[in-house]
Amino acid sequence: MSDDNVIRPTFGAPRPAAPPEPDPGQPPMRLFGAAAGHRVGLIRDPAAQEGDVFRIVVGPEDEHAVETVALLPAAGDTEGEAERIGFAILLALEVVEGAV
Repeated sequence: MSDDNVIRPTFGAPRPAAPPEPDPGQPPMRLFGAAAGHRVGLIRDPAAQEGDVFRIVVGPEDEHAVETVALLPAAGDTEGEAERIGFAILLALEVVEGAV
């Protein structure tokens, strides 16, 4: 799975070659909710190539697989920022779901 569209804390810097994805079977540290057939969650990934990070992930409700959509370093109040991003993505999915 490609990380080409991931929002990175190092915007503008060269991307590392194919960072490993978290185990798809790993439960999200926090599940924000589900809408439009997708669930949105937060995984803390201390084993990431970039170091200890929060991954905001999205995946189909009926599958275990998730895809990273945003990546933040796990330092300071970045968990709060990761939560805001996760809830914003969930709200966007709810808007899409309501438009269908």
